[in-house]
Amino acid sequence: MRDKARTNHRGGALRRTAAAASLALIAAALPVALATPASASQSDCTAYLKGRGYNVGAGVKHACATAAHASGPAGRDMCWRELQDLGVKSDYGLKACGLA
Repeated sequence: MRDKARTNHRGGALRRTAAAASLALIAAALPVALATPASASQSDCTAYLKGRGYNVGAGVKHACATAAHASGPAGRDMCWRELQDLGVKSDYGLKACGLA
């Protein structure tokens, strides 16, 4: 009887350990599984404008880089203004700079 009780105790401990390990694995994997795709970049901005028929030269690349490297709304605003000066339609500029 004593051996059976000891076996059950060990089995319970093993189950608890396995459950804890499973929860730890799920907790570690969950952020990766729920993560959004890699953040947008300068290349997303330029590709968007190229897809809209714009010539992607040094000016467009610079504007997109500004949005990609500057933080927050200020970078997007500077990008948008640069694209406006290059003749990019306002809506397209806003979208492109938001992608960077």
